[in-house]
Amino acid sequence: MDQRSPSEAMVIDDPVYGKIYLPQDVAAIVATPHFERLKKIKQLGFLYLDDVKEHTHNRYYHCIGTYHAAGLMLDALEKNTSWLSDNNNTIPPLFRQAVQIAGLVHDIGHGPFSHSWEAVADHYEHEKVGLPCVDEIFACIDEKLFPELRANNNYGICLIKALITGKMKKLHKLGFKLSSKFMFIFGIICNKRNKLDVDKWDYLKRDKFYLKHLCNPTMDFDDIFLKAKVSDCGEYIEYRYNDFGKIHSLFAARWNNHRYCYQLPRNLMRDKILKLIVDEIKPKINGHLLKDIDAKNSMTAFLELTDENILSLVEQHPLSIFLKYDAKFEEVKESSWQVENWLFQTTIDIPSVTSYIQYDSFDFYGDAE
Repeated sequence: MDQRSPSEAMVIDDPVYGKIYLPQDVAAIVATPHFERLKKIKQLGFLYLDDVKEHTHNRYYHCIGTYHAAGLMLDALEKNTSWLSDNNNTIPPLFRQAVQIAGLVHDIGHGPFSHSWEAVADHYEHEKVGLPCVDEIFACIDEKLFPELRANNNYGICLIKALITGKMKKLHKLGFKLSSKFMFIFGIICNKRNKLDVDKWDYLKRDKFYLKHLCNPTMDFDDIFLKAKVSDCGEYIEYRYNDFGKIHSLFAARWNNHRYCYQLPRNLMRDKILKLIVDEIKPKINGHLLKDIDAKNSMTAFLELTDENILSLVEQHPLSIFLKYDAKFEEVKESSWQVENWLFQTTIDIPSVTSYIQYDSFDFYGDAE
């Protein structure tokens, strides 16, 4: 439940972290239609249809959770990094705010059923699609909010977009630079260097809560992020040698979730079914083909691109029955509808745990055991 106080700040009752307090300026972002849309985008696609591994969470709460997790990690970095004493033991407010807002809106561009839509719409990249949403959000909220981010020709807003992509060259393309002393902030939201970031921290914690039957109840990666510090050069985040085992366990947990949850054959087949239906009937929103809609070419249509609306647009197709709760895949072979063999052929493609843990991509501190 979301609650507003008289000051228009928000209090989020989150099942993972408890109460999350959002100040007035952040609450203004959360109240926009761009962010509200995330309530209608399920976190794990069609997994909610599986009567064994049922889940209910959506992108809205994951994004708020990532905002909160980013704040926790920023606090830890300030506490654990000695050279920040030269800056009153704080990360500059501009960078801190940009990181947290990037965490808040990092998934703003997800299509219906989250990653399932990437199997339907060719070349759909939710990070890229979300960038115009960032501009729209800052254009529609009170211009007096976030003065630090708007200063210097919207430097902070451009930094947010670069942090979402995890690519510093995005910031350079927008005509801005970042001091090497604070390049470490690119390792917090979308870490392209070693894939260890608060986005994963939140979604693994969140999936653990909703998929208790699947996850190890002792699975706890908090120390990885709460014991980290900034390197002396400021370019990287360093993790404790003592936490290397937990880092390995984190990526092992991710692999396990993909193998036994995210990439269940039934889920992959539902993705294929939705793609087949959309390709055949070519449904539209506001005159735009579903597969062509993104936030850049039609923001109005994009805001209508939600799970419920997609199911409504395809419900007349015979195969849409398999996108509903009461459908049994055993019935497919008996269906009068002609289904191509490729529909039943699914390939599970999950990078190995060791492919993620490349030692030269991590920086550690402390004594190796």
